[in-house]
Amino acid sequence: MMIPFLSLSDDKLWTILEALEDSLTLSEIAKKTGLEKYTISRKLSEIKSGKTNIRLRFEVNLEKNGFINVGIIGRKKIEILPFLQSYREVRLLGRKMYLYTFLIPYDEDPLNEVFSNFEEDALTVRGLERKWWKVNSPATIYMDKTVYGKLDNIELRRENPPTLPSREVDLDDVDVLLLWGKYRWPFTSMREIERESEKYLGRRISHQVLSWHFKRHFLKLWIGNRVWLYGDIEQMPYRLLYLEGRDSPYAARALVQLPWFHTAYIDYDKALVSGQPPCPSMPHLYKSLGDLDVNVIDFSMEPSTLKWVPLFEILKRSLKKEEVTSR
Repeated sequence: MMIPFLSLSDDKLWTILEALEDSLTLSEIAKKTGLEKYTISRKLSEIKSGKTNIRLRFEVNLEKNGFINVGIIGRKKIEILPFLQSYREVRLLGRKMYLYTFLIPYDEDPLNEVFSNFEEDALTVRGLERKWWKVNSPATIYMDKTVYGKLDNIELRRENPPTLPSREVDLDDVDVLLLWGKYRWPFTSMREIERESEKYLGRRISHQVLSWHFKRHFLKLWIGNRVWLYGDIEQMPYRLLYLEGRDSPYAARALVQLPWFHTAYIDYDKALVSGQPPCPSMPHLYKSLGDLDVNVIDFSMEPSTLKWVPLFEILKRSLKKEEVTSR
């Protein structure tokens, strides 16, 4: 069964999206696609300016820096929390609750510091593994300028279980500056980041130094450019699925093969998956997951966050805390 999700302006845009997930420059995209750099630049400018229902983000594996993503669903509204990245309203059968996401150093003390703020029955998922939709996912079909989800193509992958993060790469303030620049736009140049460095760090960092840090530190963390597709919010409201059971990791990995599911946080026996599933897809999804050991709680989710803390700000604070501790 194929369900349409999003229409695109032309085939060239899809071709560019296929190539950019593992490309650092427009030249790489041009080489992979055979398209002119001007065409690629124009199409990407449309995305950057918000003229399309597509968003891009430079993704890094901060587990290698000893951090972990955590999602918590609780009843209490708490505006000030350590390591908070965002929170927003979710509803279960009309009952208001809140989804909080965190980026936390993987250590017992900071984890307990966060968990102690919530009620005992709050739903907590450690993102030991993060998965998101990719353009070449087996359950995604592009045809006649339309992106479809093909439910029959979902692959249940019996991959290795999630693993605990370990600190392999140490970052400094220049690396965090790079993250700031690349999170704003994946194809931001070193010269552009240099121009903003004084405002951000209080000192100017040359593009040569930035390039050195990028190659020596940052590329060890880079795991690709991420593509988000957004459907019509009126037709496809945001939803959050909480999965619990032995097969939750397999189910979460399967769901993000569909273009309307954006992100999965995966723990050993539970997961959080967010996105905009079209209503006709849900009965078929539940049928597909019916043979798995997994229970699902389906929340509606507000599209806008009540609070958002940029990732680089959390890392910046963490670096300052480490500096104070080491003195």
